[in-house]
Amino acid sequence: MHKYQNLDLDIIKNRIIRHAYIDEARDFILNEEVIFNPLVINKKLKETSEALKILRNGEIINFDGIKNNNHLFAKAGKSMLLEGKELNSLVVFHHHCERIKNIFSKYNSEYSICDYADTISLDKNIFNQIENCIDNNGDVKPDASDKLKSIYKSIDKIDKDIYNKAHIFLEKNGDYLQEKTINIRNDRIVFLVKSNYKNKYHGYAYGSSSSGLAYYVEPEIFVELNNQKLKLLQDKDEEIERILLSLSYLVSNVSDQYINNFSSLVELNVIFAKANYGLDIDGIIADIVEGHYFDFEGLSHPLIDRDVVVSNNYRIYDPYQGIVISGSNTGGKTVSLKAIGLSIVMSYLGIPICANKAEIAFYDNIYIDIDDNQSIENSLSTFSAHITNINYILSNADENSLILIDELISGTDPSQAQAISLAILDKIKELGSIFIVTTHFDDIKNYSYEDEKIMLSSVGFNMETLLPTYKYYENSIGSSNALEIASRYFDDESIIENAKKYLEKNQNRQDNLMQQLALQIDELNIEKEKYDKLLKENENLNKQLNDQLKQFENEKLLLKKQYTDELNNYLNDIKLQAQEKLDNIKENDNKVIKEIEQLMDDEDEIIEDIEFKVGDNVRVGDNEQIGEIISINNDIATVSIRGLSVKANISKLTLMPKIKKQQTKVISKKYTRVPMELNVVGFRVEDALVEVEEYVDKANAAHMSYVKIIHGIGTGALRNAIRNDLKRISYIKSIKDGDYHDGGSAVTMVEFKK
Repeated sequence: MHKYQNLDLDIIKNRIIRHAYIDEARDFILNEEVIFNPLVINKKLKETSEALKILRNGEIINFDGIKNNNHLFAKAGKSMLLEGKELNSLVVFHHHCERIKNIFSKYNSEYSICDYADTISLDKNIFNQIENCIDNNGDVKPDASDKLKSIYKSIDKIDKDIYNKAHIFLEKNGDYLQEKTINIRNDRIVFLVKSNYKNKYHGYAYGSSSSGLAYYVEPEIFVELNNQKLKLLQDKDEEIERILLSLSYLVSNVSDQYINNFSSLVELNVIFAKANYGLDIDGIIADIVEGHYFDFEGLSHPLIDRDVVVSNNYRIYDPYQGIVISGSNTGGKTVSLKAIGLSIVMSYLGIPICANKAEIAFYDNIYIDIDDNQSIENSLSTFSAHITNINYILSNADENSLILIDELISGTDPSQAQAISLAILDKIKELGSIFIVTTHFDDIKNYSYEDEKIMLSSVGFNMETLLPTYKYYENSIGSSNALEIASRYFDDESIIENAKKYLEKNQNRQDNLMQQLALQIDELNIEKEKYDKLLKENENLNKQLNDQLKQFENEKLLLKKQYTDELNNYLNDIKLQAQEKLDNIKENDNKVIKEIEQLMDDEDEIIEDIEFKVGDNVRVGDNEQIGEIISINNDIATVSIRGLSVKANISKLTLMPKIKKQQTKVISKKYTRVPMELNVVGFRVEDALVEVEEYVDKANAAHMSYVKIIHGIGTGALRNAIRNDLKRISYIKSIKDGDYHDGGSAVTMVEFKK
């Protein structure tokens, strides 16, 4: 008596079978019942989860065109002859088995559903033989055997003989024929001869024409040829039957394994039909957990349009045993009840559900009482139908059961209905069952509010718009808001005003307090929604700021590293150049000193009474440094020593030999070292382009493979200008973003042609 159709399960199944292409898979899905066994349920969920992963990785598993050929395999197993079309149907099925098995073979039994493919057994040799003998139309091929090939050749030959002689006959006997055409009667060549000449040819007549003026005659000269052809046709049929029998015998050897193959394909089609439905709804696979509780995050009813459906969080946890949902009419109480119940039943069948996360307990039975169960046939009122169904539930449920009841007792006097409802709740608690019920009754709300085992919850209602919000709230009381909703429909406002007077007259103080509390909770829920929205916006803003800060820190570290690397490279270049210049100076000075010493050693006389003049090489006092006189004023000479001007009395000067200046070969080293990176962050576009062009020219001249240009992200204007300018340079091979470690889109990587 599990009325899961009231949970809309039949509609879900009809959507799933859109992806089931094998008839037996469709039938299985439509008739599948929940098996209350945790091992079975977990197996189904695991298989669907694996199928979803395979599909989401882009794999296409197509079961279209797979037919049930078990009756043909069984026929062959009984040593019965299979016709050509039947054999061709088995070949097609074999190829489907081979295709599906090959798809799963690449997963190397990574998933448990690969076990189904592993059970698919193939005999390629047998079906290759069948394909060699049977064409795609199911006809036996003329070359299926040497004998058949020879028979066809003989038939062709005799056909040519018959038709050649027939044309000669038509030419010679045209005057005696009603029509100059070749006709076939009983597979024999005949001619339509005028009635008064029918005995002229000593052959056989095969009836007259419709007018009676001519007869179909087989002339004597064609009798033997026709007999030969008929014999060949008979031989052909016998050989074809022999071939079909031989092929049927081959099939009989594998009939059982291919019948099992079909069962595996049906199982796989069922699993992937559920997985494809999961793709349609962007669903998830629930987790089965220990205990008696459930927890859904972002759960929604799968049959409501995804663009308008309101998702909610539903849960039941210790110390609660049940949930009582209150709230306005058309506010979503029944939808919430159905969404929970349907999602649990779907999960038990291995079907994905519409949620962000789901943890479900295992219940050994799910009992429901939803919708109007009035039965005209059984003369049961709505009240009687409810009572009958609830009696069955209370008689069979236990502590491992889940009970779902929409509107505890209706269709009778409200005061008595409330009393019965409270007694039912007492009984359910006594049984220990987990339960969810909906209600409008204030007595039940009061009862639930005071009971620590019951979570009183509600669905929202906007008092400003007088419309339900369909939001679900834990630990809250919902008002039916019947008067407010009715006011939207009645044109005469006095009706609602009078109704309010009657309501005030009949309600006691506690009811008024409950009503006021419910209104306050609705208002608080509206405010909470506004707060939650602002909180979410604030969280998103914080996340954006954190992301920007993180990006800024990364860019700062990147720039710091670049500046440090460039500075180190620059300092190293300066050191190298300075050292080289120093080495050159030392080398030249040593050469000059050696030459002077050599000249001095060769001097035999000391020249006295020397007359100094501008341009002479002299030594000042004991200074070993040699300089040149650049001016003489009286007895004071100005001497230039290594760029320094020194004044000295000419008596302190020693004339040194005039040495012809040798051209010293200065070894210059062309430094082609170019940094791997160029940073133009903060540059104006015009300045950056000049720097970039000069940099890539140097890098290309230095035969570098690639370089990195750091421009940052910003508005993107600098990056776009640089990249557009680089595209026109012929020696550049490619331009692209850096990878994550290089700086991503804040960096342009330039690769040069070799």
